[in-house]
Amino acid sequence: MAGRAGLGGREVSEELLSPEEVRSALRAYFAGSSALDEARALRDDAAAFGEDGFDRDRWRALAGEVGLVAMAGPEEAGGLGLGLAHLTAALEEAGGCLYPGPVRASVLAAWTLGLPGASLPDGAEALLDGTAIVGMPQSFAGRRPEVVLSADGRVSGTVRAVTHGMSADVLLTLADSPQGAVPVLARLDGEDGDVARRRVPATDLTAALADLELRAVPATVAAPGDTAAHARARDAARLLLAAEQVGGAQGCLAHMVDYAKIRTQFGQVIGGYQAIQHRCARVAVAVAGARALVLAAAKAIDSGEGEAAHQLVLLAKAEASEAFDEAADALVQVHGGIGFTWEHDAHLYFRRARASSALDGHPSRLRDEAVTAGCLSLLTRAPAG
Repeated sequence: MAGRAGLGGREVSEELLSPEEVRSALRAYFAGSSALDEARALRDDAAAFGEDGFDRDRWRALAGEVGLVAMAGPEEAGGLGLGLAHLTAALEEAGGCLYPGPVRASVLAAWTLGLPGASLPDGAEALLDGTAIVGMPQSFAGRRPEVVLSADGRVSGTVRAVTHGMSADVLLTLADSPQGAVPVLARLDGEDGDVARRRVPATDLTAALADLELRAVPATVAAPGDTAAHARARDAARLLLAAEQVGGAQGCLAHMVDYAKIRTQFGQVIGGYQAIQHRCARVAVAVAGARALVLAAAKAIDSGEGEAAHQLVLLAKAEASEAFDEAADALVQVHGGIGFTWEHDAHLYFRRARASSALDGHPSRLRDEAVTAGCLSLLTRAPAG
């Protein structure tokens, strides 16, 4: 693979860039830019960033200078064409600091451009550099399509709970078609077709959601006619959400451990008590297990293992949801009384954990689906390299 600019302008390629390097670069960026400040600003004032729900300047730096979205885009569009093993690492870091920008929607949209047979829509460059804001339904793979794709390539219908829906320039969603549920990129610039937007409340205070009513809006189908590619896109959507949840759980764990090292009670730091140690250890085990499943699923999708990949994605999302829920509960409990206050960050993690757990399938339902899909065969599967 030829090199492309990314991660702060470096010339990189998939052969030279590891998922851990992606993780480290984004961790350094978010640490230096105090990303949690955006989440806190939205906690204190839902209109802190207007209709956007995030700081556009910071997003442009993340998408343009760091090259977050371009990592996922195909080379022919000017991207790096990195696989999901790299992209899930990026989503983990964004989730760890509750970053409210359109990372997941933008990365998934860019990734779909590289599906076999996919054609580049107008404005692909603006999508990759973060100029065009991408919205998507919060629950992408977990419910039936809410819009219908016409024979002339237009979508109509109501899409509910769209992330950054009030300011999105592009909508990534599933549309009902003769081929089944197909991923489409719909233009929301208003130049062709009608779009009505209505802001809706969200449990997650960092999520700017809106319902969109579309009438004959032009759309580009990702990989037309390739049902296997469409299934991969649905799996990728669910997996990126799981990665974001693992990041959120890891963020909870980091805050728990940091607090346990400095808070004193009865003459010693609370981290010296077994009750606190065991709570942190249980969360650490849950996070590690969920992360391992996310990575295994990412590698399976990247390798084109259709059935095994789908099974692993279902299991990864179930584990990630439960790990984040457990971590958010523990974060509040370890902090004691202060963890229940509005001013503390704990409830921001708690709200996102509860909201995301319900998206794209409840853990018990996902495990049932995985068993039905034959996941027990994974027990005899050779470990991925």
